[in-house]
Amino acid sequence: MWGWFIVVFAGVWLLQIMLTKIQLKNYQTTIKKMSNRPSGYLGVGVQKQKMGIGVIAILVTDDAGTVVESQLMKGVTVFSRFEDFSKYNGLTIEELKKSLDYEPIDLAFKMAIEKIETQMEKKINPAV
Repeated sequence: MWGWFIVVFAGVWLLQIMLTKIQLKNYQTTIKKMSNRPSGYLGVGVQKQKMGIGVIAILVTDDAGTVVESQLMKGVTVFSRFEDFSKYNGLTIEELKKSLDYEPIDLAFKMAIEKIETQMEKKINPAV
């Protein structure tokens, strides 16, 4: 009896590892595709939940800080994939910050904006 339990547990564990690798490859492919621009900034924001749906937001802006593209992954399983999220396209970073609230999606986008602002600051002040 215990032998079968261990075999099933090991099988489920290996399946989890394989599906996680597939999801990681999707993440890396999406980041690579979105960062393949001649100029601009890319920010990634993550909002983890202990219980509930986690969110990863990827935000791409041009040099002026206008959102060019954004993608969102939300879910609780390894079957989650990135989807286009065009709601914020065309907004400046400042306009976007004003429209965000405290929902998990908004918090992920706030983190992505912080990363973009850090990159912009480094470009302006290289010594920082």
